[in-house]
Amino acid sequence: MSAIPTLFGDGIIDVHVANGVARITLGAATGQKDAKPVPSGMLVVPVMQLPALARVLGEVTRQVEARAREAMQQAQAAARPADAEAAPAADQVSGAFRFNG
Repeated sequence: MSAIPTLFGDGIIDVHVANGVARITLGAATGQKDAKPVPSGMLVVPVMQLPALARVLGEVTRQVEARAREAMQQAQAAARPADAEAAPAADQVSGAFRFNG
């Protein structure tokens, strides 16, 4: 099995559509204040597949947001002791969660 390239992008720099193909230039932040993102790769998608891609990304976004809200609610519930002797867990980070699946 061959390795596939991994692209990282903090955002989208440019989208160019020509000849039935969308070319999406991804950008990564340089870490410097007020610096423009540096192109990190290009995602090339047939225009006919853009709606399906958008639906999948939208669904992933909804799932991540739901899990983040759920983790935040659990952290807040843990911070509120049920009785006077209960104390919040010191090693919990509010809003931290893992998304596997």
